Amino acid sequence: MFKLFQSGLCPIGIDVGSHAVRLAQFRPSAQGLSLQAACRIELDSLDGASDGLPRLGAAVRHALSSQDFVGRNVVLSLPVSCVHSKSVRLPQMPDLDLHQALQWEAKDRFGFDVGDGAAAGAAAGQLVWFRAGEVRRGTEVKDEILLFAVEGGVLNEYIQCLAEQGLRLRAVDLSPCAIYRSLRRTAADPAAPALGAVLDIGHKGSQFFIVRGEDLVFYKYVDIGGKTLNEAVAAKLGISVPEALQMRARMAAETSQEAAPLAQALADAVRAPLEELARELDMCMRYFVVTFRGSRPESLAVAGRQAGAAQVQGALAAALGLQVEEAQPLRGVHNLGDAARPDRSGEWALAAGLSLYPVPARRRMEAAA
Repeated sequence: MFKLFQSGLCPIGIDVGSHAVRLAQFRPSAQGLSLQAACRIELDSLDGASDGLPRLGAAVRHALSSQDFVGRNVVLSLPVSCVHSKSVRLPQMPDLDLHQALQWEAKDRFGFDVGDGAAAGAAAGQLVWFRAGEVRRGTEVKDEILLFAVEGGVLNEYIQCLAEQGLRLRAVDLSPCAIYRSLRRTAADPAAPALGAVLDIGHKGSQFFIVRGEDLVFYKYVDIGGKTLNEAVAAKLGISVPEALQMRARMAAETSQEAAPLAQALADAVRAPLEELARELDMCMRYFVVTFRGSRPESLAVAGRQAGAAQVQGALAAALGLQVEEAQPLRGVHNLGDAARPDRSGEWALAAGLSLYPVPARRRMEAAA
């Protein structure tokens, strides 16, 4: 998977979130892998840009002009709000028959056509699916399938937005796939089978997924994210949400004894939403164990901007009884700058995985799996 650096630079990975856009690009070096450039743009910081895609275009232009990105090949992940997801159970069948059946299933579940079944004059949506595992009920055996789909019109708008910046979109990747790709690179033995749980804490919500070997076998979006934690701190301390955000960011690097009371106050403020998040994750893992008769993951890797917060890791570890640690997608990467310094590594998991996407030499655009 990772022998993709022989013919030059990796593509620019563009992680589009609800609150910020992150771009990252790697390049091969004599030491292994080096960071060519990385940039995070807070969308609210862009003056004169309207909401939506114009703001994304402005963020990408600013990043490309202010950092040393090279080339025009990009790999994109769409915001979670644009990607529809569902798990379905169907009788076991060959891949070709299953793909056709899932196109009808997606139309029924999501309300729009995907693939070749798009209505005349309408842009075809894209469908990606994964076999999660066998589900047995008595003598009946079905496959549980994870479905991900994006509406054709939405996808075309993002393609057009990047084209207007002079960029060549080489692939659109699912964020769980990209995040796991970046984490797998730093595993002690990337070729070994693995059962891993990952939590990507975004601004508005969090993505939780379980990977077995190279297969995505469980996915759930939870409506608890960084915004929830900031609002809890603001309510507890009687300050504004922006002030709560700044305080949490400042205290993340504070280790002095004098700051201990404030650190405790912040931990108390976020305890309730983190315990609620932990309950959601515990139910997800119980479902996984019972449904697929498998083992419970023994550790949880946390990605996203909240990943480095000690209160987050500690609260989740205590509630779940798991080893919880910040994802380290940049471990072993040389020439890290201030934006992607080691203590911020977790928030670059998605953008890093996008840059590591195995784009072939010929030009093509594809939905990733």
